[in-house]
Amino acid sequence: MLLTGDIERDQEAQLVASIGERLQTEVLIVPHHGSRTSSTAAFLDAVHPSVAVFQAGYRNRFGHPAPDVLERYRERGIQIVASPDCGAWYWHSAAPHAGVCQRDAVRRYWQHEVAAPDDAAAHR
Repeated sequence: MLLTGDIERDQEAQLVASIGERLQTEVLIVPHHGSRTSSTAAFLDAVHPSVAVFQAGYRNRFGHPAPDVLERYRERGIQIVASPDCGAWYWHSAAPHAGVCQRDAVRRYWQHEVAAPDDAAAHR
């Protein structure tokens, strides 16, 4: 896993220039929450992740992740995990593609599907 924090395109370029292919990883914590100032094509090509984790708040005022940044990841066939949809994402380095979204694993009572009453029981 590569933890990038709030780096932007200049820091990405420095990393690519200095260590290049050694940046490759299975899981990338997306730089700067997926802002337009990060996730350059050159950086994504050097890191070559299988999974990208976007950490951003639901309906955040900055609009992260940016649609064009998401598209760069999609163009490369990178699996996208976004915290507004997923909540916390649990994974193990031995099986990075087997990560589990907290919202799917432990649903709150208000998130459970309510079964529709069957017609026969409803008319009794």
